[in-house]
Amino acid sequence: MTSPGDAPPVKPPPSFSPGVPRVASKARYPGQRRDSTASLDPDQVEPRTGPSLTPPLSSTTSELPIRSASPYARSVRSSTPQIARSSLGSPIDGRADAALDTRSLIIRSFSPVIGVYASPDTDELVRQKGFKGGFWELIRPFGETIPGKLVVRDSVGSSRGWEDYGARFVNLGESCPASTDPNQGRNSSLAQVETVLERELDSIDSPSNGALHPQDLLSPSTTSPLYKLYLRQLLSIASASPHETFRHPVACVIAISSRNTAPLESLRQLYADTNNGKRKMPDWIHPEYLRYYVLVHDEDHDDISESTKLYDQMKRHFGLHCHLLRLRSNQCVVTDDNSVQVPECEWLSPSERLSNPSEPLVDLDSDGLLYLFESDVMAIKGFIRELVAQSVIPFMENRVAVWNDQVASRRRGISGRLMSMSRKWAGFGSSSRSSLTGSGGGASGNYNMAHGFYHFDHSEAILRKMADYSFMLRDWKLAASTYELLRSDYANDKAWKYHAGAYEMCAVSTLLNPLGTGTKTKLESIDQMFDTACYSYLTRCSDTHSTLRCLTLAVELLRSRGGSAAESAAKWAMRAMDLGLVEPIGQGLFGERISSCYASRTPLHGVRWGGRHRKAGMWSLFAADMWLRLGKPSLAAACLEEAERLYANVLGSDGVFTMPEMQTFAENLRLSVKVGYLEARGLDIREETGSTDPLDNEETSEKLDRRMHRRSLIASPLDTGSLTLTPVQATRDGDNLANDDFERA
Repeated sequence: MTSPGDAPPVKPPPSFSPGVPRVASKARYPGQRRDSTASLDPDQVEPRTGPSLTPPLSSTTSELPIRSASPYARSVRSSTPQIARSSLGSPIDGRADAALDTRSLIIRSFSPVIGVYASPDTDELVRQKGFKGGFWELIRPFGETIPGKLVVRDSVGSSRGWEDYGARFVNLGESCPASTDPNQGRNSSLAQVETVLERELDSIDSPSNGALHPQDLLSPSTTSPLYKLYLRQLLSIASASPHETFRHPVACVIAISSRNTAPLESLRQLYADTNNGKRKMPDWIHPEYLRYYVLVHDEDHDDISESTKLYDQMKRHFGLHCHLLRLRSNQCVVTDDNSVQVPECEWLSPSERLSNPSEPLVDLDSDGLLYLFESDVMAIKGFIRELVAQSVIPFMENRVAVWNDQVASRRRGISGRLMSMSRKWAGFGSSSRSSLTGSGGGASGNYNMAHGFYHFDHSEAILRKMADYSFMLRDWKLAASTYELLRSDYANDKAWKYHAGAYEMCAVSTLLNPLGTGTKTKLESIDQMFDTACYSYLTRCSDTHSTLRCLTLAVELLRSRGGSAAESAAKWAMRAMDLGLVEPIGQGLFGERISSCYASRTPLHGVRWGGRHRKAGMWSLFAADMWLRLGKPSLAAACLEEAERLYANVLGSDGVFTMPEMQTFAENLRLSVKVGYLEARGLDIREETGSTDPLDNEETSEKLDRRMHRRSLIASPLDTGSLTLTPVQATRDGDNLANDDFERA
């Protein structure tokens, strides 16, 4: 049976010294060319090279082109200045490297998903090696970063090499629930993200870490690890949904072992389960995904000659998408020769991080860490590279070519536009099946309003899958044009979640395109797309997770472009805070991010206007207050020093604010940060004041007593006047203050 197919940092003025001990002062914490295979069945597309036994890793990478055509080097505008790093890690230093790192993180979050379905004998063999989850848990960590350079063809046939390509391995059936509840498990996951961040902060501040401070964990040239963890967790919520196909399986690995007594019959049964059995996908997932057959050979107990004969039979029966994976069944421990520690999964969902870590089957004094033999690691890496480079990517390229030729080209033509207009204004074009069953609900009749999805064989669902495939192949120009083509169809059918997703990904694809222009008109259209997507997600669908993801992607991608786009990024971050989408720790991270966005707008050399250092310093003060409320004085001290550095560029030589209220607010914040820092270290507050005058000590004690148990500096009365600014109100006042001071300058 055959199955289907640098300037030195400015020294701050003496009058604005925060008075906090300088700890860990090095860092701050956290259309279309026709293809000859376009008419073939999708599972019968031949790999680019013939199948063979697992090749050495060096032989698989040496044949790839040396020159990388990755457009990352062109994605950062040349007008973006490079600023030196301050003692605690300015958010704007190394901005180009940090922007590329964040862009790569976002791109890798939308990687192809590959399901894994193994026979019981295969899972039992892998469990003997210490992996309770079976074959899926064994290969999952190695698929997130594929070694070497992968070559991907775009819609015009040009090839580009990518060194950061990866794939997500999931247990088939568990990540694609049959329920179509649009918000099932997604809104509650935001609380889980906050819990993950709380555990991370608690583990850093725990006494077991000794003298380790949060600032010690930040590299001088990257984004805050805590913010990167927050962004990664936000993008790791892996439950599949009908309105986007990024979490739908592109391929499925069907695995058996050499212990199987009826191997060919087992492979047919596993395929039948994925086609119409217990692992069948819901109606909103396209069932024609690639099947890849793997024979796991036991190197310690089975004969390789028998496994080779069986592997040849598999290729004759099931085609060329097969692989022979040679593994040892014995468990590896750290004391063994050539032992390699299994890498940690980068894209763990919040629920997986909060669950108890799996204990080893046998206590071998390995601290709960899993190890593999070096031969096993090399075999798994070679298998995954062959799977993705020779089967998955060509399959996706073929599907995009077929759908673009058969579906998208008709939709872009005159007849397709006339049909779209007739659907919108006259109600024509309803499908006969929808009219008979009564499931249609929109202008096209294809949208099932009762269940909230399009059937997988409808043109709207196929075009969305084509756009997502193009996005995962990093052909952002074709992806953006396809998303733009779908927006009106989803609006006519009142498929609001599809509508919001099309607007969101159209804007993201446009920003990721390195050839996209950064004109003011283009930025206005991108802002309009993000605004429409957020309105549909939040107001029409009540999906807070998708709304926060949309706003976060807008912040990061606009910030990476610099210039006026960075100011637009700060506005979207403020909007996320205004809508109440972020929890307390997220508030502090977003405050730092807003400061970073404004700080990136630096004036040209010799020009005193055009910078936003005052706004950046103001938001850094707000972030310090937010961290202080959460009992994190070290993070507050880092933000306070950053505000000192930023204000040193705009204040006078005496370092005094033009607004007395702002000066008082900064002084009180500085004093409270010092108190919180000393209390956290268990030090005597009065001994650390450094004053010998009894009256001065008494006055200082009274000030400290009034501020030690304060919940919020922003909402509390100060000694000289009252400053009750919220971040939103302070934004408006900061704009006026900045304009007044620039006029004085």
